[in-house]
Amino acid sequence: MPILSNHTKAVLFTENIIEQHILRRESANVVQRLDYTLRRPRNDFGKPYGRMSGSEMIIATLIGTNDTNEYYERLLSNDSQTFSLVFNATYDSNNILQHYDSAMVVEGFIVDIVEHYDDEAAADGTQMSLEFSLLLTSITYIGEEDRHLRLDFVN
Repeated sequence: MPILSNHTKAVLFTENIIEQHILRRESANVVQRLDYTLRRPRNDFGKPYGRMSGSEMIIATLIGTNDTNEYYERLLSNDSQTFSLVFNATYDSNNILQHYDSAMVVEGFIVDIVEHYDDEAAADGTQMSLEFSLLLTSITYIGEEDRHLRLDFVN
């Protein structure tokens, strides 16, 4: 498959971008794939009503092979976890997040983790692909001028 772009379109932070304003480039992981579906009941005329119901969000990201412990600790935890997905991020000269087009703060429970890595990357401990499933409890969309839209889900 040809490389479509060398520009990083989305990164994942294990912190809440709303609460923590200083995020360093070193703590960002490149998002390879993001997949989720949201549902809302509709009446016979197609008009939505009631609360939205969430689903699983699947996030595949590149991480160092030595950094997987944090994700497994979150899997074993019975607490809701928070992650920030930032789109088209730019950093200043000190590698601190300076600007982004939009972002999502997702909360939920990690229910599954799958590791993918090739033998060369595993040998030197550089990067591997980690895919995890998150049972969503809420999503907060952050748009232009820091406008927020929070969606809570019934699971």
